[in-house]
Amino acid sequence: MKKIKENYQNIIYSILTTISVCAYFFRYLNNNLAWFLSFLLFIFLFIYYYKFRSNNLVLREKIFIIIMSFILVLGYSYEIKTTGELFFGSIPNFFLSILKILGFYFFFTTLISHFSKHLQKEYKKEFKFLNKFTKNHFLYSFIFLSICYSVYLILYYPGIINYDNANQIKEMMGMHTRYLDAINPISDLTLTNFNPIIHTFLLGGLFKFGYLIGNVNFGMFLYTIFQLFIVIYVYSHIISYSVNHKVNPINSFISLLILGLVPLFGYYSITAVKDTLYTAFLLLFTLDIYHFTTTNDLKKWDYIRLFLTSMLVCLFRNNGFFIVIITIPFLLYQKRKLPIISLLLLVIFSYTSFNNILLPSLGISGTSIRETLSIPFQQTARYVIYYEDELSEEEKDVISKVLDYDNLKTNYDKDLADPVKNKYNKDATNEDLINYFEVWFNGLLKHPLVYIDATINNISGYFNPFENSWKVYHKLNPKLPEAGFDYHYNNLSLGRSLMHDYEIIFECSLFGLILNIAFITWFSIYIFLKLCKDKYYIFLIPNIISILFCVLSPANTYYRYIYPSLLIMVCMYPLIKKMLETKAN
Repeated sequence: MKKIKENYQNIIYSILTTISVCAYFFRYLNNNLAWFLSFLLFIFLFIYYYKFRSNNLVLREKIFIIIMSFILVLGYSYEIKTTGELFFGSIPNFFLSILKILGFYFFFTTLISHFSKHLQKEYKKEFKFLNKFTKNHFLYSFIFLSICYSVYLILYYPGIINYDNANQIKEMMGMHTRYLDAINPISDLTLTNFNPIIHTFLLGGLFKFGYLIGNVNFGMFLYTIFQLFIVIYVYSHIISYSVNHKVNPINSFISLLILGLVPLFGYYSITAVKDTLYTAFLLLFTLDIYHFTTTNDLKKWDYIRLFLTSMLVCLFRNNGFFIVIITIPFLLYQKRKLPIISLLLLVIFSYTSFNNILLPSLGISGTSIRETLSIPFQQTARYVIYYEDELSEEEKDVISKVLDYDNLKTNYDKDLADPVKNKYNKDATNEDLINYFEVWFNGLLKHPLVYIDATINNISGYFNPFENSWKVYHKLNPKLPEAGFDYHYNNLSLGRSLMHDYEIIFECSLFGLILNIAFITWFSIYIFLKLCKDKYYIFLIPNIISILFCVLSPANTYYRYIYPSLLIMVCMYPLIKKMLETKAN
């Protein structure tokens, strides 16, 4: 009797989960094929629930799954309609959405129950082939990653750049860039801090060296080699640290294989975007925070190293400063509070002095306030599209002093704030901004839903696994050749084509799931929740803040924004698993 009851439950769970997923079949496929796949999915789900149905989760994990299921269903509505219409638009839609939430809830409850067991289970089996790796873990890691990433360097010599990199190089070469159009420069220099100036000096300086000796490709190659060395060293160092701290070597070896064989990491290792070096330094900072939370006998060098990694995080990404000053205070649970407070104050003093004293004294212009206003600007643009007739002429005039009101409707892109944000009036005064926010607030009071719609559309891809975009830079950026520089790839076009095919095949495989933006987000939050009752969760705070920055960013599903979170989870996986195993025991 009990077995019959369980089978009825399995059938109901399978039907609900099929309902949750099959909408995507009918969206992309013809009806006959969609019905056929839905039937196959139902059969698969019945077997899945019959074999594995389980629910051994604690309350916070169940709440996590409910929230995730709700956001997945709501995200589908925004993906299709750009509003919550398919969720809240009618009573039938609402009840159908509730059924979808239940379907996702039952599916993820079973999946996460088994996944949690795996994470917390300690595997004591020894692998003989890992003996040499365990004895020489740093050397083997460094050599393995060097071989893997060298393939990308050979195929894409002298290295890959994006549009920001092209502008950084042009800044160093004394050429006008779009950044100067967004500010009132403080000097005749073309240099700005829109991209971290340290990175601009490093990339542009080596490129300029190549230009002076008559070979810009060689200058670019020098930068790529420098970045590649830093990246490989950091990855190898973290793997070595995990092995030295009694982590099961198989877990460290898995991380090493992922880092070496997943094409995305190879591409980014030779791509000059600021995120590559920044992420390497953020990993070192995260490892230092882990060290502080797991080590009782801290040395003077530990504090010096944390200060250095903190400054590198601050200097290689403008919002890295906030990650540092939010994370470090969590270390104040320790008995020795004065060194932590002193370190935090030293970081704040050093970074603010660098930005507000040193750079202006050198004539290097700062950034624009527009970089922090993507969310309200998007909300205003969407408000104008739907409720322009409710704005008075005075309110329109207030908005036009800050944004390009006449083109606000055509510039609006629900997934990207740049077309609106980039039309910010650089001559707008503080009074203009205050008046703008008064109009913005009035709009919020009148039609809050349009503000919510604008925000969700701009962030949904970080939580909805069915929204996706490009992941790697691989095409030759045309901006430097257009500016007269002989920057070019070598003649190995067939090899580059095959490598890009490999990247696409990997992304489409089951293993490619680890590269899904929403998967990275939800996995990061879940692991944080698993550890949140212990002090050890502190070392994951930089990851959670990085995800928050994705939400506040101007672009939806922009891969290099989520890249630091992906690498933190991959590199720190052995240490995370050790913590969960210890917690379970």
